[in-house]
Amino acid sequence: MASEEFVPVTIDDWYQRRRQDDEGRFFIKVANQGPRKGEGGATRQGIYCLTADGELLEFKNAGQSAEATRDQLRAALVKFRKLPANRRQPGAVEVDEPGPADKNYTRTPPEGGLVVRVHGRILDKNDLGVCKATCDFTGGDKASRDFLWLTASEVRAMAGGTVPKSVVTRLVRFHLIDNTRGEPDFWKPGDVRTADLKLAVTSSTPATVEMTLTGTVLAADAADVNASKRGYECDVTGRLTFDVAKKTFTRFDVAALGDHWGASTFTQKGVRPGKSLFGVALGLPAGNRPGDRVPPQGARDLAGYLGRE
Repeated sequence: MASEEFVPVTIDDWYQRRRQDDEGRFFIKVANQGPRKGEGGATRQGIYCLTADGELLEFKNAGQSAEATRDQLRAALVKFRKLPANRRQPGAVEVDEPGPADKNYTRTPPEGGLVVRVHGRILDKNDLGVCKATCDFTGGDKASRDFLWLTASEVRAMAGGTVPKSVVTRLVRFHLIDNTRGEPDFWKPGDVRTADLKLAVTSSTPATVEMTLTGTVLAADAADVNASKRGYECDVTGRLTFDVAKKTFTRFDVAALGDHWGASTFTQKGVRPGKSLFGVALGLPAGNRPGDRVPPQGARDLAGYLGRE
């Protein structure tokens, strides 16, 4: 129903409610018809069903419930079908080309850099080794999704066998986190207690360079790790392939596995007690899909994310 009766669009409310351009103004116009008025800059997140000319038909903030969302879509269709036929027929609404985008809230992957997919998942152990874990919070046992951005200069450095400090810091602070149950608190610079990552060339030809990545990471919100409320201690391993002609990595398979404990401000529900196994997997996107250009969550503060504060 969502794909056949609607045009599904996903946007980040954090950007949309701030941007001063045609797209942002259209979003605010729709959101103001619902219950979330954004007082004091508050969130306007939710599921909006609307017409092409910006009339809000239904609103819910219940994306974690398939049943509630299905009821919302059905109710929106009933309202849509009651509209005059001339508002529902193809081509009834003409949308002008948008004006310039607000550069302050537009994020694009670094030119000549690299986009890496990042997935986090709570794990457990069984007789066969590592297995999927269970979670009391709806969806908390599923893999989270994010993207790691590398700049062109960082790609060149890694092609030469060096992991820049900026890459190590970005990976740990913004991606070695438990974001499986909601938006996490990123590690502060001082929370990174240990971060030692090294590249080693395993084979080299005129066409490709094969490398392995190894290291250890410890992040904790207190210098006395035993007294910390939140932390992650893990081993990092990976295999990378650099294509000399294309001047980019064609393989970037990296995994972090270790003990995580504690929760962030908005991830308290469903947190597992004590230390528990948590994994993060990184790999290159397949193809060139628009969804792979979604900015990293940490890139809301782009300068901080790229280490240019």
